[in-house]
Amino acid sequence: MLMPQRRWALAERSGMLTGRIKVERSGRALVILDVPEAPLVIERGSLRPAMDGDRVLVEELRYARSGLQQARIHRVLERGRTTIVGVAAPGEKRRLLPTDERLGPYLVLLDENSDPAPPGMAVAATVVEYPTSYRDIVVRVDRVLGEVGKLATEIESACVLRGITEAFADEVNAEAEAFSEPRASELEGRTDLRPALTLTVDPADAKDHDDAVSIEARDGGGWKLTVSIADVSHYVRPGTKLDNEAYERSTSVYFPGRAAPMLPERLSGDLASLHAGVDRLAVSVFLEIDKTGQVHGASFARSVIHSVASLTYEQVQAVLDQEAGTVLGISGPVRGALVEMGRCADALHRRRLLRGAIDMNLPEAVVELDATGEVRGIARRPRRFSHRLVEEFMLAANEAVAERIDHSGSAFLYRIHERPSDEAISELAGRVRALGLRLLHDGGRTSPVTFQKLLADAEGRAETRQINSMVLRTMTRARYSADKEIHFGLASPCYTHFTSPIRRYPDILAHRALLQTATVPGPDLSAAAAHTSERERRAMEAERDVVAAAGVLYMARHVGRRLDGTVSGVDRWGYWVEFDVAFVEGFVHVGKLREYFDHVPERMELQSRVSSAVIHIGQRVRVRVVSVDLASRNIELEPA
Repeated sequence: MLMPQRRWALAERSGMLTGRIKVERSGRALVILDVPEAPLVIERGSLRPAMDGDRVLVEELRYARSGLQQARIHRVLERGRTTIVGVAAPGEKRRLLPTDERLGPYLVLLDENSDPAPPGMAVAATVVEYPTSYRDIVVRVDRVLGEVGKLATEIESACVLRGITEAFADEVNAEAEAFSEPRASELEGRTDLRPALTLTVDPADAKDHDDAVSIEARDGGGWKLTVSIADVSHYVRPGTKLDNEAYERSTSVYFPGRAAPMLPERLSGDLASLHAGVDRLAVSVFLEIDKTGQVHGASFARSVIHSVASLTYEQVQAVLDQEAGTVLGISGPVRGALVEMGRCADALHRRRLLRGAIDMNLPEAVVELDATGEVRGIARRPRRFSHRLVEEFMLAANEAVAERIDHSGSAFLYRIHERPSDEAISELAGRVRALGLRLLHDGGRTSPVTFQKLLADAEGRAETRQINSMVLRTMTRARYSADKEIHFGLASPCYTHFTSPIRRYPDILAHRALLQTATVPGPDLSAAAAHTSERERRAMEAERDVVAAAGVLYMARHVGRRLDGTVSGVDRWGYWVEFDVAFVEGFVHVGKLREYFDHVPERMELQSRVSSAVIHIGQRVRVRVVSVDLASRNIELEPA
């Protein structure tokens, strides 16, 4: 009797695809494919046995109502989570309630040998048994993270959920501690820039100082600009434990009041940080810039610098606004240098806009803490010209370094930013048309200038910030690549990251490539591009999640209060309101409205069926805070 033989086929030839599960806080589950295509939607109720973060094999199905293609999970290829954060379920000793709603449709049960979770405390638990089609998740409690409802606990949870580590292993710290202040032998062969008037400009709460600048005005106009960057590659050598750990982390992660740095404190906050008043090792970029902002020449050298002042953005802005006076303690030569820097940065900015770079103006949310470490407020950090001054200098240095390394043929990581998809551009065009603006687009020929003109037309309108946000959401995510491609947002054909080696590993690779100092093979660049891009996304998600948690914790004190705000978004389910008292958004569900409203997507409005009432972006409203939900990061509102 002939036995049937097993037959095998390549997954892709069977219509199968691979990707990673991403569960949104709304409960929708997506598959982010390994190939750069639109994500797939998992059929509702069909997530088992997969979880958020798992890598899966899926089969494409029909299109969902959202317009995205649906998929069915065939197999879990790789688990993405090993740890869960939860709190004890009320009245139950053997069950946890996950603090992360993206976990999926599962109960979390404690292993029979696990300690119970203390009531009211968040705990980290290791997964002992993963879910199947018929079984839920079983975990073992490892450690207590802190009291529920505290910002410190939310930071601990964000780190646990994403595998972010703050502390360093003893052997990594030992390598860092072995370094000392620069010795005379280490200065040999370096360009001595200590006589130059060199400054650092950073936020008041900066935890490291990567960059310093000096400037010399040229007769007849123009400047010689020197951008000096911490010589981290002098300390972090290929093949060392320091290098391995820096690569694994790839980026520093910044939370309110604390950070998970890429490098140990001995380097990140001391020897490699360009503090004022001490000699520091650097890599300097010398740029010859004419009065129109055109860079005519660039040279590079390992150097030693001595910064004369560590200034904040606020201090620099006061000087540029001619408000410094003697109270700031800024000397005349420093003020003069800052004025020249302002002129040079303005020329660079104008030149960059002429070539089509997109300049978005989006304020940053800053979490203000009280003496106990809890949230005192969520403020908007405005983007002043002093921010642009430093930004323009760093952009010019990054581009000059990228062009030099690219021309030399050395391998390094490019920073690339692909053009948005035609679908995303068309959707943005329809949205801004509803606001009386035009986005001129013509298929694949849409250029950065198109978006620049839209942002210029939107300036000064009530919806300016919302339009900037729409443009940002239209853009693809910038990433690292071993292959040369354009940076669409900067309208740059060749770009890299070079100016922040204390907090970004790709910058260290750029330093090594520029100086050609690597004596042992580095990481495979294609793998390094994927790894560092993933680590960057992980850091951004953790930082945003903590800021969102801080907003909910702050607004919990305002439950029941009436607050003024601005409508910042509209969809068929309701509208978002950004508060005046804090840089935080809440949501008004259509069920809270006294009239029936229809969503008119082409106008981005809610229109009443029974009156002339309209709710639109930029509209001033008064709302009442009904409730907050820390787990979902939701702030529920109703019209006041």
